[in-house]
Amino acid sequence: MDNADLSPRAERRKARSRTAAGGWPPSTGSGQALDKLGVTSVEFAALAAAVDDERVRLGSSGPRVRAEARRLVLEEIWCSARLAGSGLELDEVVALVERGIAAGERRLEDYVLVADYAAAAQFAAEAALPGRKQSYLRLEEVVQLHALAARREPAAHPGAWRSTTVAAFPSGMVAPPAWLVPRQMNAFVERVASGPPPQTHPLLWVADAHERFSRIHPFAKANGRVARLLANLLLRRVELPPFAVRGRTAERYLAALRRADSRDPWPLATVLARAVLASLRRLVAASEGPAELLPLAAFAAGAARARLYKAAQRGRLRSVRRGGQLLTSAPWIAEYEASRVSRRSAR
Repeated sequence: MDNADLSPRAERRKARSRTAAGGWPPSTGSGQALDKLGVTSVEFAALAAAVDDERVRLGSSGPRVRAEARRLVLEEIWCSARLAGSGLELDEVVALVERGIAAGERRLEDYVLVADYAAAAQFAAEAALPGRKQSYLRLEEVVQLHALAARREPAAHPGAWRSTTVAAFPSGMVAPPAWLVPRQMNAFVERVASGPPPQTHPLLWVADAHERFSRIHPFAKANGRVARLLANLLLRRVELPPFAVRGRTAERYLAALRRADSRDPWPLATVLARAVLASLRRLVAASEGPAELLPLAAFAAGAARARLYKAAQRGRLRSVRRGGQLLTSAPWIAEYEASRVSRRSAR
């Protein structure tokens, strides 16, 4: 049975069995995480299993898949730039990045922020896959991401480590003094360069790298942007789509970063896994042919619509989220209804 058809209870059972078998150890070195499994670690394990299932389902990279992948990159640029203070809407970001048109009447610094972040995002999206001559991360790549993302921000000192001490973060965490930054960044890259450790899911490895980079806070400004770019560069290297912090997820993402500062990796890993899973499902939908994706309301109304929505939220009905709407297709509805019949007959 496909993981997407599992009930939340069944997903938790499956996740616990994987965890007990040693499939999801933390990459933070904490010996307590496996002994004191909370809801979040189990939730992450279920999401990671769903990501693995969708990767298997993803077909060849045809024109539709490449177009959807490009749209995912554009949406990530929009989302991350908004987190950094940009006021551009998605259509304005697309116009600027794809056609070089400054649509709308926004502040000049908004367009500059988006254009520079887009250059860095493109660098990450086109990064070579790891091989004999290419590690998962090089120090020059981290510097290049910052140099591109902050290239027109003199106060950020593009491509240079910070030279001053920073105040304690809201979580109480204190970044290392400036003189330690080069040493800690070398150690960080050395840790990440060899890729995900054995028995550690790539998503947990990426989340851990995101948090460790944020804790070092190596640049004067734009550390948040570079942390997300770095995460997406690593996702590219493990052949997963980028993650984007969309809308209401922003508060959850920032809270998860604070939790990660306290050595709790699961909330951040879960936020990242949800975003990657949503992106993968969109790529799978694009790879499966021209079936039209429509809002749930196009297929049912009233109680029937509420049932479909609940099934989509539980992962029983395949769906994708775009622009705040939950979309599905007629074949996916038929697949879900067939699974309902089979579950009833099995009782």
